[in-house]
Amino acid sequence: MSGIRVLLVDDEVEFTASMSRVLRRRGFDVEVADNGLAALPLVAGKAFDVVVLDVKMPGMDGIQALQEIKRLSPETRVLVLTGHFSIGEEEELSAGGAYAYLLKPFPILKLVDLITSAAGHPPA
Repeated sequence: MSGIRVLLVDDEVEFTASMSRVLRRRGFDVEVADNGLAALPLVAGKAFDVVVLDVKMPGMDGIQALQEIKRLSPETRVLVLTGHFSIGEEEELSAGGAYAYLLKPFPILKLVDLITSAAGHPPA
């Protein structure tokens, strides 16, 4: 999907490295931040179609980052990744403006399809 701008925000370096390779091979324009605080200046300075955001990160967690991302760029779709939801977390993410969420581990093509859908393109 040529031209879809994606920001991957996750503190797991191996995950972001492998996902960014997969997404770039599919024609996505990908940038990476290793935590929520690092993501904010990127979101403020560039228009992303989709932000893929992990919930559990040091510093600013995904829920706080989601709120700030939506404040800075209300139209940006945010996909949330997590290993498990705590009580009330799903509702908090929905109320915060998350487009969708995925439980880790997940099939890579599922994430590709969600990014494509979130960006307003039909899945391949």
